[in-house]
Order: sequence, then C-alpha cells, then structure tokens
Amino acid sequence: MTPVSSLRRFSHKRFSGGGAAVKISDIGEFGLIKRLAGGTIFNPNGVIKGIGDDAAVIMTGQDRVLLVSCDMLVDGVHFIYGKIPLFDLGHKAVAVNMSDIAAMGGVPRHVLVSLALPSRFTVEEAEELFNGMKSLLSRRSVNLIGGDTVRSDVFTIDVTILGEALIGSVIMRSGARPGDVVMVTGSLGDSAAGLEILLNDQLSGRVSADDREYLLAAHLTPEPRLDQSSLLVKLGFVTAMMDLSDGLAGDIKHICESSRVGAEIYLDRLPYSQCAARVARMAGKNVVHWALNGGEDYQLLFTVPSGKEEEVIEAFCGAGLGAVTAAGRITDPGCGVRLVGFEEDIKHLAKGFDHFSG
Repeated sequence: MTPVSSLRRFSHKRFSGGGAAVKISDIGEFGLIKRLAGGTIFNPNGVIKGIGDDAAVIMTGQDRVLLVSCDMLVDGVHFIYGKIPLFDLGHKAVAVNMSDIAAMGGVPRHVLVSLALPSRFTVEEAEELFNGMKSLLSRRSVNLIGGDTVRSDVFTIDVTILGEALIGSVIMRSGARPGDVVMVTGSLGDSAAGLEILLNDQLSGRVSADDREYLLAAHLTPEPRLDQSSLLVKLGFVTAMMDLSDGLAGDIKHICESSRVGAEIYLDRLPYSQCAARVARMAGKNVVHWALNGGEDYQLLFTVPSGKEEEVIEAFCGAGLGAVTAAGRITDPGCGVRLVGFEEDIKHLAKGFDHFSG
C-alpha cells in the first residue's frame, strides 16, 4: 500500500492553491453527489442505472437484473450510542438497505456488513448488534455473506445489499409524468416523533405507553416495505418510486429532478398518525413539519397515472397492507415543488434532510 505520508504529499500537490475552496455545506449533500458522480462509468456494458437512484441496476445476462445499494449509519449522525439498543440498531442497519431494494421494486438477496468499532466495544456488544441484523435477515431469507471490521474512534456501520428484479419490473425515479398522482404508503412523521421521545426528557411520563411503543418502534426498528413494493410491481402501472428516507419535502424533489417534472403536495392530505400528532402537541412541534421533513419513515413514495389511485387503495386494503394515500400530483416541468393547502407561510417547511446543510 502507498504510505500515508506519500498520499498526503500527493493530496497537497494536487489540490493546494487555485482560488477559494468550495465548502460542502455551500452546495449540500446532493450538490456534492452531482459534482462527484460525473464521469464515473468507465465501462457502460451491463450498467442500466448507476448513481442517481435508490440502487444501481446491473444486467446479469438473464431475465433478471442485479440491484446494488449501500448505506452508512454513523454514531452521532444517524443514531446515538446508548440511546438505541444494539439489537435494534442491527435491525435498522439492514432494514434501511432493504428499503432501497423495495424502492426499486426488487427482492433483497444478500448483504455485506462492514463495522468501524471503537476499542471500548465488547464482543458481547458486537454479537448483540449482529443478532439484530440476523433477526430481520432470517425473516426475509437474506444472507449475510461478508464484510470488514476496523478500529475507529467513531462507531460506524456500513451495509452493502444485493437484490434482484425482473428486467421489466424495476421502478426508477425517472418515470413520473405530468398528471400522475403522488402517493405514499403508511403514515409520515412517526420516526421523527419517536426520536423526539428519545431526546426530549420533558416528555418522560407524559406520553402514553401505547404511543411510546408505537413511535419508538417506528424510529428504532423500521420495517422495509417489501410486501407493499411487491404488490405495486404486480399492479404494473407505477411510473416512479423511491423510499422516504430524508422526508417527503426533500424526496419528492428527487423524483421531480429525475423525471424532469414539477409536483404539488397537498398538506391537508398528508397521512400522519394521531400518535405523532399527540406527541407533537406535547413537544410544541408541528406534526406537518415532521411529516414533510422528519425523515427515516422508510415508507414508499410513488406515482401512478391519474385514475389509478383508487385501484391502488383497493389493492392495499384487500391485501391487508395498511394505508396508502394520494397526497399530490405531478405537474409540468419548471413548476418546481409546491406545498398547497395552508394559508400560512409554508416555504420553510419544504426542506428535506441534507447531511451537509449549513
């Protein structure tokens, strides 16, 4: 391997000088991705989709495609060590990756897990973390086939997931068209409400046991919407889809950008639970803000042709897969994302989560 000192000399020679540096916070997480993503496909044979969706799509030479995605969970950013049981953290680490496969209309098959562990970590803690992973993996018949471990001052979990889908069944972000209906599964803001319970000591003893259990589960042990995804694939008319990891306000922008369209989101139709609404009132927070920007709900955000929304709702009801809501519509290019429904100034609500936001 190249010595670290040599790498530092190369870095200094290559990047020093030449004007003021641009801070990542100036362009944001997704601006950074755009800057880095250019010119990354050096052999396009077999690559159907690279950077820019929930998972990469690779041809296998058969009737199925390979779906590949990865996600990191970092202590102090995605979770707080000591605030989440390690078993639950293991579950969540693989669940968020399964959610990416669900968002593409695929089925997860294998994962690789890399761990950066502080020296304070015990063997028993590592085993408890893996037990949480194995619990969900076994339930979904997904194999853990490899990974890496290193020592680090910052506890980090990195999961790579491999899934598969029929060639004609992959649903990307780029298929939405003006007139399509914007739909979401489940309820939004529950994970944010669960996080509020964890971090706000003033809520201790005020939240009912049932609300606490429901909302903490939404935040700590989210379920990937694989069954819902499978049903949407079978319906055959979904035009675009992704999972809600950063919040509806931010994630709908990704569909709009990929599909080159605009969108309207109807705030009075946002599906949020009464559990989340009660906690929001107790905490002096806005449940609509949580529904738009809370993130980590891992529901599915998707679009269907106008007139098909009732068919989706009936199919979900018949399959016992929970609620699904028509929450907006796709508009013409250049319209941007508009939040419709309240008279108050709501521009500050249309944000979404950004890791490098100033």
